[in-house]
Amino acid sequence: MPTQLIRNPVNPEQLTLVQQVFDETCAEHGIDKASADGEALALILVNSLQKGSAEKEQLEALAGALIQTR
Repeated sequence: MPTQLIRNPVNPEQLTLVQQVFDETCAEHGIDKASADGEALALILVNSLQKGSAEKEQLEALAGALIQTR
């Protein structure tokens, strides 16, 4: 039986949160927002939010971990 992916819609407040974490991470680590790394970061942040990581601290920790593996 295939695994079902659950993705919740993003509301405006959550979108603002993701944008803030994305902007801060890109600025702190010199990531071009339009680069492949920037696009991957944005995609992962939005997917994580949709799967339940709705706290800023969770998203910042995820972004930090992703930067370490870059």
